[in-house]
Amino acid sequence: MTRFKGQHPGTNLMLDGVGAYNRGLGSVLRHSHLFANVSLSMLDGSTYEQINRPLGNLGARLARGLQLTEDPLTKLDNSLFPEPAATAAGNAALRERTRALIAARLDEVLPSYLSND
Repeated sequence: MTRFKGQHPGTNLMLDGVGAYNRGLGSVLRHSHLFANVSLSMLDGSTYEQINRPLGNLGARLARGLQLTEDPLTKLDNSLFPEPAATAAGNAALRERTRALIAARLDEVLPSYLSND
């Protein structure tokens, strides 16, 4: 599993790896979210050749993109966002929510990697 950088759609905000971000104006229009920019690489145990499954989780990605509501795994209550942001690593609630988000992303992609196709 490796992390990567990705740009938040419609903004100049670059999100690197796994974390949380908080955006908005004032306290009324502010929103917080978790993100997990991770990819999975799998190697053949005998040849060490990389196994690629680029379309493995296409259905899950498409469904997530067509959602009309926010993903409850990524939506974060503003009160949970740490002040200052540097204290996020020590926040148990954020740690558990982030683990759940990564587990959900792995649940989307692992079946395609583990199939015998």
